[in-house]
Amino acid sequence: MNLKIIASDLSANLKTYLRSKGTLFWSIAFPVLLILLFGAIFSGGSNNYDFYVKNFDYSNGSMITQVLKENNIDLGFMDNNTNFYDGIYQQFNQTNVITVRVISDSEALNEKELQKYIQSHKGKIKSLLIIPKDYGLHLGRALTQKNIGLAENITLMMDPTDIQRNSIILSVVSQFVGTSNLMLSEGDNFIRFNTSSIIQERYEYIDFFIPGIIGLSVMTSGIYGSIERNTKFRKNGILKKLSTTPITRGEWIFAKMLFMLILAFISTGIILTVGILVWDVAVQINIYMFILIISASFAFSGLGLIITRFVREEETADSAGGAITFPMMFLAGTFFPLETMPEFLRVIAQALPLYYVNEGLRAAMILKDTTAALRNSIIVFVFAAIVFAIGAIITSWKED
Repeated sequence: MNLKIIASDLSANLKTYLRSKGTLFWSIAFPVLLILLFGAIFSGGSNNYDFYVKNFDYSNGSMITQVLKENNIDLGFMDNNTNFYDGIYQQFNQTNVITVRVISDSEALNEKELQKYIQSHKGKIKSLLIIPKDYGLHLGRALTQKNIGLAENITLMMDPTDIQRNSIILSVVSQFVGTSNLMLSEGDNFIRFNTSSIIQERYEYIDFFIPGIIGLSVMTSGIYGSIERNTKFRKNGILKKLSTTPITRGEWIFAKMLFMLILAFISTGIILTVGILVWDVAVQINIYMFILIISASFAFSGLGLIITRFVREEETADSAGGAITFPMMFLAGTFFPLETMPEFLRVIAQALPLYYVNEGLRAAMILKDTTAALRNSIIVFVFAAIVFAIGAIITSWKED
């Protein structure tokens, strides 16, 4: 490639961009409005949440059932369950709000293995109920001696970045515990739980939300920016004239992608600046974040170039761009956790490039999960390389 030609084209695009006051204003205002608006009012939505349970006392579940029956205590779910804990799982699942995912002994046999399991599934396990070993023995002794001080606590761990989920999980668990205590002892707290964070560092929801906004901003500026410029070039006959110049299709596409990359970093900087100043965000700036933003910018700019190859009018191109960006905007985990979606939508989401951008940025900037950040970076980088190759092959200087 001729770097001088690429630099000249990039310089021309930057000068045009800076001279357009309207474009300059909205390219700055758009990410600012996104982070202020959604950061202030976004509350998310949910149909069903995965609720992980690690039960170190499952073998004592039958004993608890026997104690309850001997004391003529009917919790309403023991008829079909000989194990007390199976009844609890059934009650939680029947709420149609949460789905119990039991962590087996083969996955985590003790507390040390459980911590490793949580770390290896960082970002996936957002709520976890831990029932300690011999919990049933202590509960049975407390019931027979009518001494609540003999009963142990169970632990509910939650991800503090997911406020919507936490309120629902707390509501379900609190309601179950309250109802059970009422049936056991007319309200005495034989069954109790304490809460803790499943993430050691403390984050607010906005910290977790910002990477998604960065991914969304990079996507929209890359796709729509490429569509707008290239449909205008075709309409004005500039693409046809390029065939008479020394610039190659690869050089021209690369220069356009570099320009969109600069815009991506501008919007990212604005989002982070506003987030830090207004919302006091806590994010990590590292090499994976830069790799993801560079790869995502090239990928989405390339998608915009490909779209303009198959559409002619500017209005049609914008509609085509919307058909690409809107599904990714709402399905790729920018606003809504994937686990709240139906299974078939999760499959679709995991086929979208923005999903891997969002997941990678969150792993790099929030969770400090270098393995996940590297994995998603590679996926986005490979996708960007493929898009660039396709764009270079199919781009034509001809108007038709």
